[in-house]
Amino acid sequence: MTRVPEGIETGDRAEAATGDDPTAAVLMDALARSGLPRGVHSWVTAALWGEEALQARAQGHAVPESPPRPPAPRTPDRVRRAYLTRIRVQGFRGIGRPAELAFPPGPGLTVIVGRNGSGKSSFAESAEAALTGRNPRWDAMPTGWRDGWRNLHYDESTEATVDILIAGDDAPTRITRRWTGDSVRSARGEIIRPDGTSAPLRALDWGEDLVRYRPFLSYDELGRTVSGRSAELYDTLTALLGLTGLAEAERRLARFCDSLAKRRDRPSRELPRLLEALHACDDPRAARAAELLTGPGLDLDALRRLAEDDGPSDPGLQVVMRRLRRLSVPERVVMTDVVNELRGASMELAMAAGNKNDHAYGVVRLLEEAVEHHQRHPGETTCPTCDTPGALGSDWVRRAQARLRVLRQQAAPAAAAHERADAARDQARFLMAPAPSWLPPDSELGRVWSLWESGATITDLGELADHIETVGKSLRAAAVSARREASERLEDPTGGWAEEAERLGAWLDDAKEALGARDTLAEAEAALTWLSEQARLLREERLGPVAGQAEQVWFRLRQERHIDLRGMRLIGRGARRRVEVDVTVDGVGDQTSAPGLLSQGEFQALALSICLPRTLVDGNPFGFLVLDDPVQAMDTETVEGLSAVLAEVGRHRQLVVFTHDTRLPDALRRLGLPATIRTINRDAMSNVWVSDGSDRY
Repeated sequence: MTRVPEGIETGDRAEAATGDDPTAAVLMDALARSGLPRGVHSWVTAALWGEEALQARAQGHAVPESPPRPPAPRTPDRVRRAYLTRIRVQGFRGIGRPAELAFPPGPGLTVIVGRNGSGKSSFAESAEAALTGRNPRWDAMPTGWRDGWRNLHYDESTEATVDILIAGDDAPTRITRRWTGDSVRSARGEIIRPDGTSAPLRALDWGEDLVRYRPFLSYDELGRTVSGRSAELYDTLTALLGLTGLAEAERRLARFCDSLAKRRDRPSRELPRLLEALHACDDPRAARAAELLTGPGLDLDALRRLAEDDGPSDPGLQVVMRRLRRLSVPERVVMTDVVNELRGASMELAMAAGNKNDHAYGVVRLLEEAVEHHQRHPGETTCPTCDTPGALGSDWVRRAQARLRVLRQQAAPAAAAHERADAARDQARFLMAPAPSWLPPDSELGRVWSLWESGATITDLGELADHIETVGKSLRAAAVSARREASERLEDPTGGWAEEAERLGAWLDDAKEALGARDTLAEAEAALTWLSEQARLLREERLGPVAGQAEQVWFRLRQERHIDLRGMRLIGRGARRRVEVDVTVDGVGDQTSAPGLLSQGEFQALALSICLPRTLVDGNPFGFLVLDDPVQAMDTETVEGLSAVLAEVGRHRQLVVFTHDTRLPDALRRLGLPATIRTINRDAMSNVWVSDGSDRY
């Protein structure tokens, strides 16, 4: 009997890889000890808060000292682990009439053997579809497959049902998806709780866990784990380790630093083209500007005076003309969209007015304001509207809250109509921005613009739509006329200097912005350096247990090969993020990236080495893992190693393995390893059944 290797951990060390301590708290402790300058410190916290906080910090606004803390991570004593008890399928792919597989809930290895086309993958994919609504294999399949995914031998409804026993429940929870349309994505799902009540699938609250712990692994997915897009594996492991927020903050700050660097370098990139244009201009001011730009010191003030001196008798008027020439007003299509939305919202609001929902909405608003008033003045019990003494109090608050819970559901349609109306009104007001401060108010465009922005005070949606439609047309016509007039008045008599002065002014604006970006970038880059180092340390710390388990699994799977797995590393960020898997040959030489050495079967074994440890993490709510054809391309020795690994994992988790390769059950029998082995069959009419005589070893 082959000895099962030690080192497949299921306890505290494995849990450490999932972020037993909140990442935000760890970062804040490190930040407090870092001794970073206050400015650098604030850039770190802004990156952790999000994009808006970064932009606010860049504009000089303060950000909170501490980053947002995520919900407390799931700990082993809070996990309600779920186990499969049954998969039932009808009308899906290779399965016609209803067929089912039953499993004892709890740890154990079940191997289901059947030839190609027997319905194995149909069971595996339907179970995944029932829980997640999709299957990664579908995305890669041709249109012909997507059009023919229903079983041709069964005309009744297409359904997939999975019964799952959740720890602490007396009976299984039933999860069902029914396909109602021709698309493979047309399924509707529901759950039936142990008490018989139904609920939508989202009630299970497994959304993120289904991505993080993924209790389904197919042959195709295993192949992509080490030979596909490395960013996918990087993101999977980052989520598993509880470091997604930190990785996003690092990428966010890196993108912001890149943006600052581009703004800092923009004047240098544009300078050669500006000098070329200045040298081509005959105006002496152009020569002076080129001299200043190439001199030892950059006199921005002198350059600004040159840019503003384009020779007219009224420089202020010329500035206005240049701005008028570049002036933009809302596009016609944007106005039309806003008008349509205003009228649609007005119609929806009118339809909601006066009905029970609208009445409930009004009562909800009154009650909410009354409750809020009482909370601000808890000692006041006299009703502020009718002066009734003793009307308000804790009993009244409880009754009001109970009534609000009922009325909010009834008021939802009317509330939605009002929300749409408010959103449409906000869009319209955003459209009617005030006139630029430099625009002469007594000009034709200034007068029209004054009328245009006065519409911001209109509250009636229909009137507001009419205002935008009529005054907007006048505004666009006045803007076109003003731009044409400005172009005519800006006809340059100085041999092109006016145009070059404008270009020089734009370059100076960029130069001023570059100086600010340079100063900001120094602190932001220091923050990025610190954050990246913390991310590296946390990745190494938390990946260690998972990588250690992967090495133990690989050690057993590799059999007599002299290729050692030496670790996994999460490196890079953004588009260049990847997982580096290192191996050595014969225990000597430098570590080498795995793809350059491994055969297809070894790729499969390596993928299993990486994927199986996440099943054993204590924070995983799924006590089961479904493996579809993990044996493909493996040689007999590797299959024997796999049988030992699966049997050991089956001591702690429920493993369901579908395979067409009889070498796996043969190895389990030969080695005397604990497993339930069942045979699946399918006839020419898509009737699928499992042999009655199940073997238990």
